[in-house]
Amino acid sequence: MIQFLIIFLLMGTGAFAEDIRDIKPPLYFPQNYFFLIIIAAVIVAAGLFLLLRFLLKKARAKKPGFNAPSKPAYQLAFDALDALKSKNLPAQGKIKEYYIQLSDIVRHYIESRFTIRAPEMTTEEFLFKLQEATLLTGNHKNLLKVFLKECDMVKFARYGPGVEEIDNSFNAAWRFIEETKPVVAEPVKTKP
Repeated sequence: MIQFLIIFLLMGTGAFAEDIRDIKPPLYFPQNYFFLIIIAAVIVAAGLFLLLRFLLKKARAKKPGFNAPSKPAYQLAFDALDALKSKNLPAQGKIKEYYIQLSDIVRHYIESRFTIRAPEMTTEEFLFKLQEATLLTGNHKNLLKVFLKECDMVKFARYGPGVEEIDNSFNAAWRFIEETKPVVAEPVKTKP
């Protein structure tokens, strides 16, 4: 009630009259679209740049041999096995790391050689997919199955293999790559 009384008294004195102003008329901007055109041109140029970049990337990927490694898959795998052996991880007590790298080498070789996404699969998924594969013989499938199971025992079950088992695993990886590398036919020489 007191608030209404104060407002009534203030209205009578004209205190609010100074605060009340008339509404300003709307502002009219000149019809200049220069900045709008500049902004639109920048957006279109950026879009064209991104589209061109995407198309060039796609065209490079389609070129034969552009993404192909300089060495065949089996040679890359052999080089990786040699590098792993030279690290001598088992002698340092890093047996788990050794088996992780050893199985990764074989899995990447399989991916490059047979286009099976082995590094991204669990061993069970890979072995199931391997049953369908016709690119490998039964002996190679069994060798790979035993090798991957041994690697999993060390990697996940904390199994501590002996020196002989470590050497056998390395030899199994080497043998698998050696036996599954593509056979290159020698060109037939004709008599002059």
